[in-house]
Amino acid sequence: MTDQASTLRLLSALRVPALSEEQIKRMNQQNTSAYAIAVTGGKGGVGKSNVAVNLALALAALGRRITLLDADLALANADVLCGLNLRCHLGHVLAGERALEEVIVEIAPNVRLIPGGSGLDELADLGRAQVARLLAELRAMEARSEYLVVDTPAGIASNVTGLLCAANEVVIVTTPEPTAVVDAYATLKVLHKHAPDKPAWIVVNDTVGVGDAERIYRQLRAASDQFLRHRVELLGGVPHDPELVEAVCAQTPVVDYAPESPSSRAFRLIAKRLDQRRAAHLFDREPDFWQSFIERAGG
Repeated sequence: MTDQASTLRLLSALRVPALSEEQIKRMNQQNTSAYAIAVTGGKGGVGKSNVAVNLALALAALGRRITLLDADLALANADVLCGLNLRCHLGHVLAGERALEEVIVEIAPNVRLIPGGSGLDELADLGRAQVARLLAELRAMEARSEYLVVDTPAGIASNVTGLLCAANEVVIVTTPEPTAVVDAYATLKVLHKHAPDKPAWIVVNDTVGVGDAERIYRQLRAASDQFLRHRVELLGGVPHDPELVEAVCAQTPVVDYAPESPSSRAFRLIAKRLDQRRAAHLFDREPDFWQSFIERAGG
């Protein structure tokens, strides 16, 4: 498909050093903070959580250790997409009723999920004491992961902005629907205001027409170049896929439900590019680049 071919061209154009697994292993040991990827989207319903869950599993298939943090305390659904029926979640940690380790669930080899909450309106906007308690426990967990994939709440509230600014990479999910594109730009605009030097990636979900992902990306890039001058790049497109719809209904991530489906192949390409980005940054010795995501989020 054209969208997949475009992603392959992007991969080939990416200038990263060729590293052996042994080199990567040694460098991993030097960096004790997880590489944080915030998956966000201005508009609800664009498939943000689906992207986060399948990206986490696709990265684990590359041999990486992943923690998936569902940071939505009001409308969390990463656990639902994985077919889980959980009794404990982040809300219980914040209330002091559970330790973080008690709510973590292993959803696949090398993939651990920290579930958010559902319907917890009183926890959707955290106070300082709650944030401090959570961050202390998350920091201890972070050192045991190579990646921290953060499924942010939808929208551009201050709690979302803080997560985006703390991440190493920001992935903005949109669809070809005009309202979703407008909201993706609004997210980019807020990111630029608070972190003007942080690059943003665009994932266009549920593409139908040939070249949909590149067309939507060009629209966002043109607006950004004209009004923001913020660096934004296309990470890839996820095609409309009946097997992805079936996987959601079956409460099974599509990379497990139908590994050779078009959407599964797209998720693997996206994961591969992000892993190459991280490999390139293993050489990065800027003082704050490998600072803990948890410390930055709580700063």
